[in-house]
Amino acid sequence: MRNVRVFKWVVLALLIISVYGAWKVITSPIEQTVYKVEKVNSRITLYITEGSAGATTNFVYQFYLVSPEITRSDFLKNVGDKYQPFLSTSDACTKVEINDGAIHLTVHGAVYRFNNGASYSTTIYLNASPF
Repeated sequence: MRNVRVFKWVVLALLIISVYGAWKVITSPIEQTVYKVEKVNSRITLYITEGSAGATTNFVYQFYLVSPEITRSDFLKNVGDKYQPFLSTSDACTKVEINDGAIHLTVHGAVYRFNNGASYSTTIYLNASPF
């Protein structure tokens, strides 16, 4: 009988630890800060964020196109829900050139996601290499 009681406490402890871990993962999204803001044209502003998921992970740089009327604080409140990145990379030194309303990006590092959608009010050119 004593072994059954100990087993129940061990199972209960493991369940509590599992629920706590799942809660931390769900409620602890990647922390993002605005790294750079560039005006592309009268209808679009480029926001670059630096994201960190913790001390043991590399930074992720995400690129967003938003309306120029949006403030930094409103942008950060809605990032991930209303605003989705078109580029995610590990390169902190991504070269950004804006010519005639077109965005030219040169990335040296990992590109995790890139979407050159037709819904943007600009043209995006990406030149990427792993080194």
